[in-house]
Formats: sequence, structure tokens, C-alpha cells
Amino acid sequence: MGLLKIIFIIFLLSLPLAELGRIQFSNGIAFTPNELLLAFLILSWLIFKIFRDRNIKRTNLLKPSVFFTGFALIALLLNFFNLKLNEFFVSSLYLLRWVAYLSIFYIIGDFDPKFIKKIPYLLILDGIIVLAGGYIQYFLYPSLRNLYYLGWDEHLYRMFSSFLDPDFLGAFLVLLFILVLGIGFKFFKENKKFLFLGFIFLDLPILLGVYLTYSRSALLMLIISVAVFLFLIGKKKLIFVSVLALILIIFFLPKSFKTEGTNFLRTASGEARINSLDVALRIFQKNPVYGVGFDAYRYAQNKYGLNNKEWMITHSGAGTDNSFVFVLATTGIIGFVFYVYLLYSIFKLAENNKKNNIYSLVLFSSLFGLLVDSLFLNSLFYVYILEWVWIIAAVTESR
Repeated sequence: MGLLKIIFIIFLLSLPLAELGRIQFSNGIAFTPNELLLAFLILSWLIFKIFRDRNIKRTNLLKPSVFFTGFALIALLLNFFNLKLNEFFVSSLYLLRWVAYLSIFYIIGDFDPKFIKKIPYLLILDGIIVLAGGYIQYFLYPSLRNLYYLGWDEHLYRMFSSFLDPDFLGAFLVLLFILVLGIGFKFFKENKKFLFLGFIFLDLPILLGVYLTYSRSALLMLIISVAVFLFLIGKKKLIFVSVLALILIIFFLPKSFKTEGTNFLRTASGEARINSLDVALRIFQKNPVYGVGFDAYRYAQNKYGLNNKEWMITHSGAGTDNSFVFVLATTGIIGFVFYVYLLYSIFKLAENNKKNNIYSLVLFSSLFGLLVDSLFLNSLFYVYILEWVWIIAAVTESR
């Protein structure tokens, strides 16, 4: 188990590399260091389970996670004859990736409580590294124009860090902000004033980082998550003041670099999201029961002539800007019902453990905000956000 912990720590500390170590193949297959280390972690865990501990962790998330994952596999198999062999293989890898990140929840469940208590602080370390990289990038590397040929957008004068995407980075930083806020509040309740002040001051550069992504969905997620967190801890009178303050900060952001991306009233990205949503709904209407297969969405767009000429390389080609519509398009109504059941079960996990458990409050408020964010971005299936959510869920259940 000691070796497994070391492998887990190495895996977790690889998160800040994010897309910087991405290995891209011409057929749409890509791997990151985080995913490769996760595969090694899972293999090590399976060996441990086979030879040392064959007990299966009992959790209320087991049934809903098996239901959704199982039907996602069925949906893909039912679409076997609609896909070329290589397309089916690539789509299977997306499903395998989902299973891999889901496995994190069960792996953490086998660790001892003392080690699990340290995991949120490792997450914060990850977040600080990502944030520091974001500030360096913001001032020294303000555009991704030179990587446009690889399918990345320009994102001029926006913080995107190692994620190479300001919207996903913004959502990630909100998750980090709420975790730091939650632990700070825990120290406040324990009357550890020095640690409380330290975590509050740590949240300030994180907060600024969220705004420097100029992501409207992240800002909305931030407002919702903070409001829900304050409501849960009984600070209802602070909600209006906090929300107002978060909105007013917008007017104090740097105005030296005015571009379409840094304009909170921009319309181009909104129109693109509406078009993306329309495409996904049209695909769902043609495949309402079990969808086009998880995740054969890229090939479905090409099949129906709804994608652009860079459909194989663009990073938006494998999904749509709404996680719920993505589930509908790839797994149909049946898969959607199972997925909602899974989300409900995670909320239930947070609800059942909220007494004397700050991480349940962090999970509940973070996930609530993330659901709002996922209406504008496929954030619920972004791997680094998936990793974060499953880790916080596992820590919550273990307390």
C-alpha cells in the first residue's frame, strides 16, 4: 500500500502539466502524462486488489456509476455498425478514459484515513502550481496563435495556463477557490486564526486568476458556488454583499488589452455555443433512445455534415458546449436518466456527510456551480475537473 500511495502522489502532482505534455496522434488519439500515470496507478491498484485485498468498497455511488458506465458501453456497442473499426476503437478509448478517472474514487477509498486527510492539500498544491503557471503565461505568453494549427483557439490576453483553455482553467480555479475557502472556514471554526488568515489571503490571487481568464461561465460558476457555500454554512446575510462584490470586480480588470475574448459582453462565443447546442440537439433528435455512442460524437458530426473541415483536429469536435446535451447525444434518453441518477447520488453523498465535514460542503457547492458552468461548457467531462470532483467525493465519503 505504501508503494501505491507514492504512485498516487506522483499521479496527482502530474496534474499541473495538463496539456503541456500532450501526445497527439493523427487519428484523433491523444494522451497526457496525467492519463499515462493514471493507467499505471490503476494497474498497480488492481494488482494490490488481486493479491492483497479483494474486498470491494461499499459505496452508494457504486450502483449509479455502474449503471451509467454500463449503458454508455451498450450505447457504443449498439452503434458498432455505424462506425468504422478505427472510429469504434477511438470512441472506446474515450469510454475507457471515463472509467479510469472514475476509478480514482475507489482507489482513494482503499487508503487509510490519515493519508486521505492529506490529499486535499496536495490538490491545493496542484492548483497553486497551475495558477503560478497561469500568471507567468498571462504576462509572457499572451496568445496561442502559434498553436492554432493543432486545433487550439487563440485566447489573446487571457489566462489559460497549462490547460491551454481559459474557460476550463476558470472552472478549475473556481474549484480551487472553494476548496481553499472551505479549509479556511474549517480553521476559523477550530479557532486557528493564523491558518484561517493564511488561507483567506491565498484565495485572493486565485480569485484574480478566475477573472483574468475572462470566462463568463467561470464567473457565473464562482458566484453560484460562493452563494451556495455561504448558504450552507449559515452566512445568508453575506450572500448579497458577496455576489455584488464579485460582479463589481469586473469593472476593475485590466483594460489595456481590449479584444473580443476579454470583452464580457462579447457575442461571437455566445453565437458559437448556440450553434454547437443546435448541432448536438439535431444529432440527439436523430438518435433519441441510445444516442450515437459514447463518445462517437466527433464522427456523428462529420457523418451528418455538421462539423467544420478541421473536424479531426479541433479540440471542440469530440464534444459540445453543454454536458447534459452531450450525454443526450451520445447515450440518448436512457443514458441521460442514468447520468442524472449519478449526479443525484453525488449530491446525496455530500448531503449525508455534511455534519462536521467541511469537504461535503465544498463538494456540494462546487458541484452546484459546476452544473451551471456545464450548461455553457462540457466541463463535467473535462478530465482534470473529473479528477478533482472524484477526489473530493472520495475524501468526503471517507470522513
